[in-house]
Amino acid sequence: MSDTISELAEKSGLSADQAKKGLGAVLSFLKGSLPADTFNQVSAAVPGSDQMMAAAGPHEESSGGILGTIKEMAHKLFGGGGGGAAGLLAKFTSLGISPEQVQSFLPQVMEMLRSKLPESAMKQVSKLLPAPQETPA
Repeated sequence: MSDTISELAEKSGLSADQAKKGLGAVLSFLKGSLPADTFNQVSAAVPGSDQMMAAAGPHEESSGGILGTIKEMAHKLFGGGGGGAAGLLAKFTSLGISPEQVQSFLPQVMEMLRSKLPESAMKQVSKLLPAPQETPA
């Protein structure tokens, strides 16, 4: 687990604690969005995933006046498909990870997952969590 976290932190400019909690937030988001068998592949590919999800805290839906701002950020970061990611962005914000840091962090997470997951699982993850400003090939 620490190698993955250290590498993500180094490549994205986050602290190790932020990287651990950020990855936990991504994993929690995927757990709630992917079929169980696909998430099991993701979980198996990321050592310590349960501890990371616990460190990130519960995945909460955003509410109140901040929701519009978060949806706007999600749209900006993810293009038209950002609706489902609004809750994830709210979680990043609550962890002290700025939108600019998210733009650096998520592509690193996607690269790490791409190196560990079968192509079929990665396609499902990519539909839910495209790297910010990534253009389809």
